[in-house]
Amino acid sequence: MAKRSPLGKVVFDKPYFILVEAKQDNFETGWAQCLTEMIAARELNGESQIIIFGIVSNGDVWQFGKLEADAFTRNIKYYFIQDLDKLFSAVNYVFQQNELQLNNLVTA
Repeated sequence: MAKRSPLGKVVFDKPYFILVEAKQDNFETGWAQCLTEMIAARELNGESQIIIFGIVSNGDVWQFGKLEADAFTRNIKYYFIQDLDKLFSAVNYVFQQNELQLNNLVTA
């Protein structure tokens, strides 16, 4: 997830949200890849104060985390595709936090 670049609809600006597939249900490897991409996104953004959100999923199980400054936090709660209300609430929260961050950066 990224805001639209001033260069046009096809070009995206700085990313704030990373989603990684847990291949073969290996969430530890998925989180290693996701965290690596989250750190790269933070460096690409050039702003250490922003929060980068990450999700690792195998399609059935969803795990959420965030990188804030140098602290990575992974939510201990798992979300399941069978409980769409809770899963959509968690995904909606991530999108809302990203939107707030983007709006704050635009007005800053």
